[in-house]
Amino acid sequence: MVAVPDRQRVRAVLLDGDDMILFERTRPGVPRYWATPGGGVDRQDANLLAALYRELDEELRAVVTPAVPLTFVDAQREDGRWQRQHLYACRLVAMDVAGRYGAEFADPAKGTYDVVRVPFTAEAIGDLNMQPEGVGAYLRSAVDQVWQAAQDGRASYSVSFASGTSAPALREALHTAYGLDPADVFIGPAEDLADAADVRATVWIDPDAGDPAYGCELSAGDWLARATGVSELELATRLCRLAATTARVADGPLHGWLVAADGDYRRSHALRP
Repeated sequence: MVAVPDRQRVRAVLLDGDDMILFERTRPGVPRYWATPGGGVDRQDANLLAALYRELDEELRAVVTPAVPLTFVDAQREDGRWQRQHLYACRLVAMDVAGRYGAEFADPAKGTYDVVRVPFTAEAIGDLNMQPEGVGAYLRSAVDQVWQAAQDGRASYSVSFASGTSAPALREALHTAYGLDPADVFIGPAEDLADAADVRATVWIDPDAGDPAYGCELSAGDWLARATGVSELELATRLCRLAATTARVADGPLHGWLVAADGDYRRSHALRP
């Protein structure tokens, strides 16, 4: 898998009742396809979440529940460049399609963007020509996970770094990558965190969580999602590059990702007994 993409994009898995809201796309010379709302990250966007909310406003004039980072999917364009599609789960509160104002809607070369509702089931998603293909494949395999994330509206993080990883290096990497104040990152075992009643930390790093291979555990709640806008997998790839370490990210009870020190990643199976 690609370590560092050429372009970052954000996409909303936007649920409304039992349905998912999609664009049905028709473009000259291109077979009809379906895509989730979203688009490219601009320079002025504070982070990925800010880009997502901007795109939802431009494309749908949509108000949504707090978006929960899910994962990312890398897709290669025809020109060979890689795009990283960051996926988020949220629920629709309100929208005004007639008021959308994105520049793409005035460009005939872009084709049409018809707003449709599709049952949010693996079977219904499998019947569509979803693009990028990797997004459709992920959604088919993670319907329950995405549904729960959209319902909860809150993220949680658990990333296991290689045993012996420097916890201070991870704390510094969080500051370098996302501007987190070092005081927001607690280093130590769970009992020390429980005893530190006055601690302000919202990210916890346990350098010795017990696993012989991946025993340096980073944990955090929804605050980290609002501060960074990234998923567990994106967080792991970024921190591994900065702290020169490796990591394991669970993606369900039996599957996950192994992340290399250069940010490259690959599927891992049977991570947990």
